[in-house]
Amino acid sequence: MSDDVMTARASARRRNREMGLRDMHPLITVVTPSFNQGRYLRQCIDSVLQQRYPNLQYIVLDGGSTDETVDVLRSYGDAIRWRSQRDRGQAAAINEGFRLAEGEILAWLNSDDYYLPHTFERAVERFSQHAEAAIVYGRAVMVDQDGRTIRPYPTFAFSRRDLVRKCYVCQPAVFIRKTVVDEVGLLNEQLDICCDYEWWLRIGRDHKLVFCNHELAATRQYRTTKTASRRLRALVEAGYLMRHHFGRASWRWSAKWVVHRWALDRRRFVFPLLGWMSAAFSARRYRRRFDRRMPPSPYGRKLLRGLSERDGGGGVIGRPGRRVAGDSGGLVYYC
Repeated sequence: MSDDVMTARASARRRNREMGLRDMHPLITVVTPSFNQGRYLRQCIDSVLQQRYPNLQYIVLDGGSTDETVDVLRSYGDAIRWRSQRDRGQAAAINEGFRLAEGEILAWLNSDDYYLPHTFERAVERFSQHAEAAIVYGRAVMVDQDGRTIRPYPTFAFSRRDLVRKCYVCQPAVFIRKTVVDEVGLLNEQLDICCDYEWWLRIGRDHKLVFCNHELAATRQYRTTKTASRRLRALVEAGYLMRHHFGRASWRWSAKWVVHRWALDRRRFVFPLLGWMSAAFSARRYRRRFDRRMPPSPYGRKLLRGLSERDGGGGVIGRPGRRVAGDSGGLVYYC
């Protein structure tokens, strides 16, 4: 072995020690929540095992599927750890898996998504290069039910200011340091759709997310996914996240609300003037609905109570309409 190679490996070990990793191949724990996704599950599991990563803990937590899921899981023998029984939903299953996790780096991969080659190597490399990283996330590609590419997932380098306005972190392309999870807590089980986005906001408030400029995962987009089939519910959850963390929903989320309402009922936007007036009124109503100064709905009270409990009673980051200091790089929130 050449001196250059030995020097490079020693340097990598030193960086890993500085960031709390034991060696060049820190233990990675991947958790897959599953429910009646047997059609996609084998590709998901294979994408994890075919990484050929030497230090892996893989846990699949199925919610009592009635399709071919259990047969697929049994076919892997001792290669994976799994259970199949009724649970309290996706976020609860992921949290259960993270409680069982022994890895220094954690990830979760939904059963209809899959990793691309060399993902683990690239994630570990970025952690070793950035001792301050709480999360490493990369690019992802959106695919349909048959795995055909639709388009790249819109993601880019970390900015707290932009994270307030849109969720550009693609969940299957995310790896998280376990010490950060121990510090900030697990996913909020009150949230059915936006639990990942709330986690990014909570972690990103005090920690740095590091971008990996490689495609790490494929995320499926089809009509019956939770996000696609329950878009209005997702926008309501996002509104209450904005209210809790920032005091008011941003105009960008208000615009998303208007666009989705337009897609549902285009008749209200037929005439240009009336359409503009209706759009402006709908955006203003959404923004007002999720203003901390307005009384929430019964569902909103329950959701806000759960957010406060998970966030340790965390308050609002900034006030509506004001600039709030961000990280040491000079980033700011526009709330």
